[in-house]
Amino acid sequence: MKVFKILSIGLVLFSMGFETNAQTEKGNFLLGGESKLNFTFLNSKEKWDDGSDDMGKTTNLQFSPIVGFFVANGIAVGAEVPISYYSYKNDSDDKYSTTSMALAPFIRYYFELSNSNLKPYLHGEIGLGSLKEKYNPSVGSSIDETSGMFLYQIGGGLGIFLNEKVSIDIGLAYSSVSIKSKENNPDNYRDISSGIGLGIGLVIVL
Repeated sequence: MKVFKILSIGLVLFSMGFETNAQTEKGNFLLGGESKLNFTFLNSKEKWDDGSDDMGKTTNLQFSPIVGFFVANGIAVGAEVPISYYSYKNDSDDKYSTTSMALAPFIRYYFELSNSNLKPYLHGEIGLGSLKEKYNPSVGSSIDETSGMFLYQIGGGLGIFLNEKVSIDIGLAYSSVSIKSKENNPDNYRDISSGIGLGIGLVIVL
């Protein structure tokens, strides 16, 4: 199960985001979804000269809704909710799945460039969440485990404004996620993953 837990950490890292808006004046609201909405369905198969064998099926869903408010010109605060679901089912009908959700307050600062539709920005967020793992073997009892998550992200990027409501984001950020089991963990064992990610997305401000 450790391998799948590491994969789940990766899903959280890549679902943390690069959201922005086209109007950065005080009093405006930022509503929408994170720039990466990912649905993946994979079938794995082994093949050789005399035949083939199904390895299993993988499902991966990611989404991160956000809401923010500009407390001053160019300064937005709010919260992001990274959500991810991962499942794997092999040819023996053994199934493993994880579901994670976190709440990550963020702050973002936009640099104003005169007479330009480009706005560089800096972004930071920190949050807590929960990861639920479930293993359902084809034979025997199922295993459930709940873990706590701590995550943070620091980065920046460039908002390219197409009009007053829509921008295209290009962002680069360093992210880290730590997952610690809440059950049978006397040694305070944690899985920690971190890395740099590049994101490109489209955001609509209402």
